[in-house]
Amino acid sequence: MTAGTVTPYRPGQQTGRDGFAQLLHAEWTKFRTVRGWVIGLLVAVLVMLGLGLFGAVGSKSSCQSTSGGPARSGQGCSSSNPPVGPGGEAVSDTFYFVRQPLTGNGSITVRVTSLTGLIPSGNGAGTGTQPGLVPWAKAGIIIKASTKPGSAYAAMMVTGSHGVRMQDDYTSDTAGLPGAVSAASGGRL
Repeated sequence: MTAGTVTPYRPGQQTGRDGFAQLLHAEWTKFRTVRGWVIGLLVAVLVMLGLGLFGAVGSKSSCQSTSGGPARSGQGCSSSNPPVGPGGEAVSDTFYFVRQPLTGNGSITVRVTSLTGLIPSGNGAGTGTQPGLVPWAKAGIIIKASTKPGSAYAAMMVTGSHGVRMQDDYTSDTAGLPGAVSAASGGRL
């Protein structure tokens, strides 16, 4: 039977591997040897990148619109000054629209057959939605002098809880006839 070499304990002697770089290398080696940790880290990075890209795409704003294509008008289209309405007041001019230029006289007919949406479930946890509409959800037609934020406009719309409304130039709001909006009542704006 042979005996192996035994190194005696020497309290005053350092091994030479006590620096920060060696400690960092040792921790990295320990981390990467556990496959689940590495996979979890990669999944977390991919999820964060995906959420970042989703947020960037969702917040895309453009003052340019293609004929007939969807476009967005809003404060992101203007400089650091907020848009100013026809009466000189600061306005919040944000909406989604499909643009169709109209020159000269013309006629536009719009039929809104339904207005649906999702509202927060209200369970206090802040998660989940249920079918329904917020009171001022709107759908209808808007005619604007231009796509520039703050330009003069007139709009006819159906709201979630306030019936048919005519709004114009950021200051006027006229209610339609009382009663619910239905297909029997014409259903047209």
